[in-house]
Amino acid sequence: MDNDQEPFGGKVFVLSGDFRQILPVVVRGTPADTIDACLKSSSLWSHFNQVHLTENMRVQSARSESTAAELAAFSEFLLKVGEGRHEVSRSLGKDFVKIPRDMLIDNTESDQDMDEDEAILPGAVPRGLKNIIDVMYADINNPDIATDEYFASRTILTTTNAVVQRINEAVSQRLSGDSHKYLSVDSVNDDNDGNFFEAEVLHTVSINGIPPHKLTLKEGAPIMMMRNLNPDLGLCNGTRLRVVKLKPHVIHATIMTGERQGQDVLIPRIVFVSDGDSRDSLFRLRRKQFPVVLAFVMTINKAQGQTVQNLGLYLATPCFSYGQLYVALSRVTSRSKFKALIEYPQLEEGDGVNTDNIVYRHIFGTT
Repeated sequence: MDNDQEPFGGKVFVLSGDFRQILPVVVRGTPADTIDACLKSSSLWSHFNQVHLTENMRVQSARSESTAAELAAFSEFLLKVGEGRHEVSRSLGKDFVKIPRDMLIDNTESDQDMDEDEAILPGAVPRGLKNIIDVMYADINNPDIATDEYFASRTILTTTNAVVQRINEAVSQRLSGDSHKYLSVDSVNDDNDGNFFEAEVLHTVSINGIPPHKLTLKEGAPIMMMRNLNPDLGLCNGTRLRVVKLKPHVIHATIMTGERQGQDVLIPRIVFVSDGDSRDSLFRLRRKQFPVVLAFVMTINKAQGQTVQNLGLYLATPCFSYGQLYVALSRVTSRSKFKALIEYPQLEEGDGVNTDNIVYRHIFGTT
C-alpha cells in the first residue's frame, strides 16, 4: 500500500453494478439488514466518484427508428420497474406492478381438478406449466430447429429451486431418448458423526449449490455447470452446455455459449462438501456427483449477468425478494421476446395482470 491513511491505500478502485438488481443476501435478514449490507450503506460510499451510464447501447444498435423507439420504451419500462416508479394500482398499492397483456402467456385453461391452494410439491403438475413449456420449447424434438443455438438462446426463469426442478423434469420428459440416472455417493464429512446417519437419509438431503442424489439426464439436453471445474477449458459455474453422450463415469458435452462455444468437453464426477454454516445443519454432507444440472430453466437469482434472446418467466408464486422481477425482465433484449405466465396474479385487468414487485425505493432516494 502506498498510503495507509487513504481508502484502499490510495489506489484507484473501480466498482460496477446495478442497484436495481438483487441486493446482497442476508440470511433471515430484514429489509433493513439487506440495505445495511449494500454498498451504498458503507462509510466508503461517499469517497467514490459516481459515474452513471447515459447511452442506451440497445437503442443505438437498432436497425430502424421504429425499432429504436420500441427498445427505448422497453428500457424505460425496465427502469421504472427496477426503481419502483411504475404505475401504481389504487387497490393494491405501490408494491405491485402491472405486466402488460402482450407480455403474458394465456393461462385460461386451468386444471379443474387441482386445488388452487396446492403447494408446488414433487409429483403435482402446476396449473399453467404445460402452457409455458409449449411456448418456450415447442420444437424441442425437431432436429432441424433444436440445435445448440436453439437451447442457448432460450430459458425459463422462476423463483425457487423446487420449481426449477419441477419444470426441468417436465421438459426433459418431452425430450425424446432414454433417461440416464446417476446416483451420488453420500457420506458425512466428519467421521465422528458418520455412524449416526443412514445413507438413505443422506440421499434425501437437498442443499443449494450441490447436485441432487439422483441426477436424471438425456442426450441432447442442455445442462449447466454448478462449480468451477476448469476455467481454462471454459468449465465455470454457470456455463451452459449440451449433452452429447452419457457414459457411466463421464459426461461428454458441448459448450453452447461464450468464447469456448462449440468445444467438446468431458465432465467427471467431483466431491461436494456442504459448508455446514447454517443453524439448521446438523452435519457437513459429502456428496460425489456430476457437477451439473438440467438447464431448461433456472432461478432468477442464477440468471443475473446473463442475456438470452427468448425468455419465459414462470411465477407459480410471486417474486419474494428485492429486484427479482427487474432481473427477470431485463435478461432479454427485446420486449417481444419476453413472455410471462403468472399462476395466481394479485389482480387481473383488461390490459394486464398485477404481481408483486419488491423495491426499496430509498435506495434511489425516493419513497
